[in-house]
Amino acid sequence: MRHTQSGYGLLEALLALTIGLVVLGAASHVFVSTYQAWQAQAATARLQDDARLALHRMAQDIRSAGMLGCLRHDAITFDSPAAAAAFAQPVRIARAGGGRLESLNLVGEQLPGTGRQADWVLLTDCLSWAQVNNPRDANARSDALLFPLQRVAYQLQGNDLRLVRGNQSQTLIDQVRDLRATLVPTQEGGHVDVQLTLFDPRHQVELRHEMSVALRNRLPES
Repeated sequence: MRHTQSGYGLLEALLALTIGLVVLGAASHVFVSTYQAWQAQAATARLQDDARLALHRMAQDIRSAGMLGCLRHDAITFDSPAAAAAFAQPVRIARAGGGRLESLNLVGEQLPGTGRQADWVLLTDCLSWAQVNNPRDANARSDALLFPLQRVAYQLQGNDLRLVRGNQSQTLIDQVRDLRATLVPTQEGGHVDVQLTLFDPRHQVELRHEMSVALRNRLPES
C-alpha cells in the first residue's frame, strides 16, 4: 500500500523563497524611490525659501535706489565728491565672464530695521534746498526733513551671494549656480530684471527664479 506524503517539498520551498525575495526587492525599490523623491522635494522647498528670501531683500533695496527726497538731483548739494559720485549712479552693475553678476551696487533710502547707522543723511525742506551729508556732520534744522541713506552691494563670490553694507559682509544664500541683473531704463524711471538659479548638488535639484523690479525713483541722467 502506498502512503501519500503531505507538506511542501524542496521545490515549493525554493519557489516560495524566490517569490518572497522578489516582493521584498520590489518593496525596497519603492521605498528607496519614495525616500529619494521626498528628499528632492525637501531640497526644492529649501531652495525656494532661499530664493524668496534673497529676491525679497534685493527687491526692497532696488526699489529704494536713487531716492533723494522731493527735489531734483541737480538741486542737491553734497558734502563730498565721493557722495556726489555715488548718487550720480545709484544703480551700478558689474559683471564677470559670461554675463554672470559680480556685484550689484545700490544707493538709496535706508529702510527701517536695518540696525546700522546710515551712510549719509539727506536734509531738505522739499522746496528750495537739499543737502547730503555725513551723519556725524549733519545738523538738523527745524524746517528740514531728514532721510537716512545707504549704500549696499550684492556680491557673488563663488556660489555664495553676499550682502555688503559698510565694512560688514554676510552670506545671504549659498548654492547659487547663476545670477544675472540688467538695468532697463524707461521713461518712467526704469526697472531691474533679475534671474537667479540655485542648484543643490547632493540631490541634483535646480531652481530658477526671475523678477522685474520697478524703480520708484527716476535715475539721474548720465
